[in-house]
Amino acid sequence: MGENEGVSLQTAVPLPSRWAGLARLMPPSLSCLDGPDGGVVELPSDLAWSGRTRFDLSDRDQRYLFHMTVLTSAITAEHYTHWLNADLLRSDWARLRLPRALRALWQERFPELAAGVVRSA
Repeated sequence: MGENEGVSLQTAVPLPSRWAGLARLMPPSLSCLDGPDGGVVELPSDLAWSGRTRFDLSDRDQRYLFHMTVLTSAITAEHYTHWLNADLLRSDWARLRLPRALRALWQERFPELAAGVVRSA
């Protein structure tokens, strides 16, 4: 009998979400996001562990990548509060192509982010 025989989809235990526990790292308010609002920033290796580490926040495309990197790779509350800027995040939120579960967590905590997102029918 093979290793997986006798296991059905009904009895398989789903893996936990990659975003499980993220809510405890999120700030209580967007006003806690006191990161840079311009210039060139260099993210630490524990946050930008693969690919680009330097971002010019005046460049829309680089700012997009910066937000994507921080939002999808943060492992501490300080990653959010130190690197994200509330005003920049609000202005870029609708444009960010985040995983659905991650977007939902942020929009549940901060409904003002969802206000600028156009939903497709």
